[in-house]
Amino acid sequence: MTGPRLLISGNFHWNAGFSHTVAGYVRAAREAGCEVRISGPLSRMDGEVPRLLPVEPDIGWGTHLVVMFEARQFLTPEQIELAGTFPRSRRLVVDFDLHGADEQPELGVDGTAGRYTAESWRTLYGALSDLVLQPRISGAMPPGVEFFQCYGMPETVRHPSELGPERDYGVQYIGSNWWRWKPLTALVEAAATLDPVPRFRVCGRFWDGGAVSPGFEDATTSVPGWLAERGVEVCPPVPFGQVIPEMGRSLISPILVRPLVAGTSLLTPRMFETLASGSLPVLSADAEFLAAVYGDESEHLLLGADPAATLDRLVTDFERHARIVGRIQDRVRARYSYPQVLRNLLAFFG
Repeated sequence: MTGPRLLISGNFHWNAGFSHTVAGYVRAAREAGCEVRISGPLSRMDGEVPRLLPVEPDIGWGTHLVVMFEARQFLTPEQIELAGTFPRSRRLVVDFDLHGADEQPELGVDGTAGRYTAESWRTLYGALSDLVLQPRISGAMPPGVEFFQCYGMPETVRHPSELGPERDYGVQYIGSNWWRWKPLTALVEAAATLDPVPRFRVCGRFWDGGAVSPGFEDATTSVPGWLAERGVEVCPPVPFGQVIPEMGRSLISPILVRPLVAGTSLLTPRMFETLASGSLPVLSADAEFLAAVYGDESEHLLLGADPAATLDRLVTDFERHARIVGRIQDRVRARYSYPQVLRNLLAFFG
């Protein structure tokens, strides 16, 4: 086909939301009038990614380059030099975690600089492109930085009423424990007060009190046996491409945000995947900024000061809340479909 050939450079892992996002770009490419592949020479990836996503070994295939940074700095000096073979006007940087923010939020070890300082990130970004894109939906953007939503509404959207109120689980969270232990356990305790107590499941890494992420022990800490003692099922990460159907097996799915996301109003892929799944999303106080995306009706999904009462209301008045979530789905899909997100990305190239 004719049209831009977009190469994506990134640090890919099969069970990371970032990889699922790029998969959305790949699927939407034809409708958006372009092609999308992962750049093999300019990326890091685990052994599963080449089986799941198209990896292009020849950088000459691409007409445009998008370098995406989530978490660590992965490029070697040789890769940075290789990226420079693309005309500067055809290179963009996407800064998912605000690494290059001028003012670092006071978020402890969940801040944006890490060992690679904010100044180092800005120097790197300046070497790669004149424009940096960030998915921050509030706050002033510094010079050379613009808002880009990055994530889209998956094409497979299940209406809550279509799935009905009878699910395998009453409450479920899919995702790793990264500063999410306290909000997750608070939700478990709230659910335990309901009658009957809903079946609760957690899928992801660092939830069982065993292994932690080296160097990030505080972020991935959990209490051994705590979840099991309260009847919570703890399962491994969900396989690639199955996150949304697995979410739909639960009546209620919380959106739990890490301090960085809460403090800077960052969008994440889970905010769209949860909504698309047909589960009823519930929002903690830290995620109330999502009203800017979900709309005013998201107030019905806030956990609020009495999470147990909110969970009970969603369970007992399922049909009303299913209609509310369905309307939110329609609005978000119109604005944030992946073909539209990809068109918006291409527009930055001029």
